[in-house]
Formats: sequence, structure tokens, C-alpha cells
Amino acid sequence: MLVIPAIDLIGGEVVRLEKGDFAKKTVYARDPAEKAAELVRDGATLIHVVDLDGAKAGWPVNLDAVRAICAVPGAEVELGGGLRSLPDIEKVLELGVRYVVLGTAAVERLDLVRQACARFPGRVRSGIDARNGEVKIAGWLEGTGLGAAEVARRVKEAGVGLVEYTDVGRDGMFTGVDADGAARLQAEAGVQVVASGGVASLDDVRACRAAGLAGVIVGKALYEGRIALADAVRTAAE
Repeated sequence: MLVIPAIDLIGGEVVRLEKGDFAKKTVYARDPAEKAAELVRDGATLIHVVDLDGAKAGWPVNLDAVRAICAVPGAEVELGGGLRSLPDIEKVLELGVRYVVLGTAAVERLDLVRQACARFPGRVRSGIDARNGEVKIAGWLEGTGLGAAEVARRVKEAGVGLVEYTDVGRDGMFTGVDADGAARLQAEAGVQVVASGGVASLDDVRACRAAGLAGVIVGKALYEGRIALADAVRTAAE
């Protein structure tokens, strides 16, 4: 199971939000590439990057920061946030991004997901972010009326092989990851699932491993010193 550290970007800086609230932002690093290099030294093989400005705007915004992160040797990069057209997807892949994560597009433009999967096979993933069971889009600012399993089944049919599931209500709150919910989603939709949101300790890593998940994304717990990435990587491999 992979432990995937997260880098969230606003204004070219590494930040974390509380429950996805842009008004509750904490800046943790001014240099995203330097932070990425630190994560690689601690054992990261894949880094989850979110362009939060892009998620709000509807197109990639923090391209310079993404380019700099991709230039750091030793880890692959997956990117989500504002990827809602084939030209934008192609643009970020050309920067060195290995995987794109489509969230809003997975709900509003399923044809785009199909086209992207056909054009870039194996490089398209889907982000499913839910609060109280309802999938949220546009940087978690808009509801959809859809359940996570329904969206997961749709993107699987479109060609996506891996879904990253976030319980928005837990994100940044250290209340524990929803490993059981992620496992149910994996079983119901028949697609690999990575869990995200609420990771607080190594017990959350163990819970995701025990649930048979493909991975777990760790963000604020790393930045607040609650988890050491090297310890989490070792725990996932036990």
C-alpha cells in the first residue's frame, strides 16, 4: 500500500485548509519544490499535488510551482485541481506530471474523462470528495446530489482504474480516516481506492492497509508533526 504525501497549492505556496474552507488556510512552506525534495528524502515515491486556485478557477493556475515540483528527482507527481479540458490535461502532463486527478470533470463532463482515458491510458485518476455522503465539486464548494459509489462506477466505466476518496468533513481535522467507507466504495464500485481526509496517526495507515486499500494520502498530519513520513511508509509495508 502506498503512503502518498500531499502538497496543496495556493499562490505558489504549500498550504492546508480546514474542511476545504478557503477562509481557514495555513501556510506551511513558501517553496513547494523544497518541500517535495524533503518528502522524497523521507521515502515518498508519489506526491499528491492539488492546485486549489485551479479548483476554484476551473483551469490550472499554479503551473510554475507544479513544474518545479516535477523537476525534483525521485518521485512521481499526480495533480488535481482545475483540470477540465483536454488541452489543460495535456499541458500539465507535458510539465512532468505522471497522473492527472479529475474531480469536477468526473461529475460534470464524463465525456472528458472518457476522452482523457483514451488519449492518456493509465494516467487518469478520479478524485471523489464527499461530505455527508454527497459528492462535492469545484474545490468542495458545490454539491451534486450524487453518492460516491455512483460516481465511482461512472468513472470506472469511462476507463478510470483508481479513485481517490476524501471525506471532506474529516479533512484537516485529525478525526481519523474513513478507511471503512473507502473499503465499501472499493467493493461497491469495483475500482481501486486511495483514502484521504482526517489522517491523524499511524493507526490510520494501519487501518487503510488492513482494509485492503491501494493507498492513503497524508497531508496536515505530516505538516503538524503528528506523523513522520518515513514511519508511515514503514508501517504501510509491514
